Amino acid sequence: MKIGDMGKSIPLFYLFLFAAASVSSVGGQTPNPSTAVLVIEGGTLIDGTGRPPATGTTILIEGNRIREIGKQGEITTPGNAHIIQASGKFIIPGLIDAHVHYRCPWIHRLYLANGVTTVRDMGSQVERVLTLRQELAVGNILGPRMFVSGIAINPGSVKAMGVSTPRELAQKLVEAGVDGIKVTGYTPAELEEVVEVAHAHGLLVYGHTGPQVDGRAPGAFLSIEAGLDGIEHGYGVLEDSMGEAVEVPSDFDPAIRDHLFRYWYGRMHRNFDSDKAEALIQSMVQRNVYFAPTLVNIARHERTPEDLAANPALRYILEGEPNTLASFGEEERREWVNTLLRMKEFTRRFELSGGLLIAGTDSPNGATLPGWSLHQELELFVQAGITPMKAIQAATLNNARILHQDKELGSVETGKYADLVILDANPLEDIRHTRNIHRVIKNGRVLDPVVLLEQNIRQFGERGERQSDRTRP
Repeated sequence: MKIGDMGKSIPLFYLFLFAAASVSSVGGQTPNPSTAVLVIEGGTLIDGTGRPPATGTTILIEGNRIREIGKQGEITTPGNAHIIQASGKFIIPGLIDAHVHYRCPWIHRLYLANGVTTVRDMGSQVERVLTLRQELAVGNILGPRMFVSGIAINPGSVKAMGVSTPRELAQKLVEAGVDGIKVTGYTPAELEEVVEVAHAHGLLVYGHTGPQVDGRAPGAFLSIEAGLDGIEHGYGVLEDSMGEAVEVPSDFDPAIRDHLFRYWYGRMHRNFDSDKAEALIQSMVQRNVYFAPTLVNIARHERTPEDLAANPALRYILEGEPNTLASFGEEERREWVNTLLRMKEFTRRFELSGGLLIAGTDSPNGATLPGWSLHQELELFVQAGITPMKAIQAATLNNARILHQDKELGSVETGKYADLVILDANPLEDIRHTRNIHRVIKNGRVLDPVVLLEQNIRQFGERGERQSDRTRP
């Protein structure tokens, strides 16, 4: 489904819920993006395709599309153009976070302020998230482009949606108009049926492959054989890279989330088998299964409560969000450091083997902050041994590919949507420079990240205290 191709019927309740972040007076944006001409003059373009950076570049944007790209001085600038002088700056595609849980209005501007112009929601109530997708698409709400999965398929959701089988739920999701289907609990046979329905309509199936400890999912190898298109979370692949099962305490209960992360996932590094990991990597590559390690979601467990509380981004986050899961003591954090190292190793080997690595954060779950966490994910990729160029591609063109939007998004090329980020420093020299954002351009609109964050505070207050404030910024 193309962007905006949805029905026009929007429940009034949802219009009320999300009106809190509607477009009105937005500082720094072009006055009429449907007709305005924008020229970015003199920057160094890192276009997301993997081509070498192009210095002294001029980009001409008309409305919401990139119309022309060339060397400075070679493109005629219309007299009515709004010009951004970008000499000494660096231009990358708008960032895409392919794993978010978009459940509250105070996160709209937080993604944009961090250069995240597109997101994929990975599990929400169907009608609500479809309505929100439409509101964002038509511009009633200032926020990132959205692609949706609807409710994740598992035994609980099948029952809750009043159907008998995962196949039936997959069919209902397809009919509702989702952009892909997420699974979190299934047998191989059930997964095959979900895949059959999704693939018949051109949709991918992605999600969890575990935990195997309680039998809710069959693991990575069997899921791939059943047709799974993408694996979310690094601990899923680590489960199938163990030589033997983790030793757990006698009172271990996998239904208790703390137990699962403390005693199962946190200890998987102990039994890591390099040969099994390589076999899994090759299976994924051969079957074109993408990998979203969500390392930033995993890295939270190695931080102390003090580390998490000191993050200045918490100023914009609802009190009590995110759940830090920082009750782990020093011993458990040491375990997680080692588990994270193994996940980084798998991620590096997967990418070097030609696998399609994508960037997702699971934000705002855990200690992953909306927008900020994607930059942390890229830094973790580079720490793992992936080049800054490849890390940027993971959050741009690679993500556009798994959304089936690489003809429209993911790179700065003629004809594509005008989603770009202008940086003050070179991210290829230091990936952390993706955080040094001068301007964000989303769908042809020029946005000032400082203004966006100021508006967020004015509208929602410190720590997101006013979640449904309808006042305009």
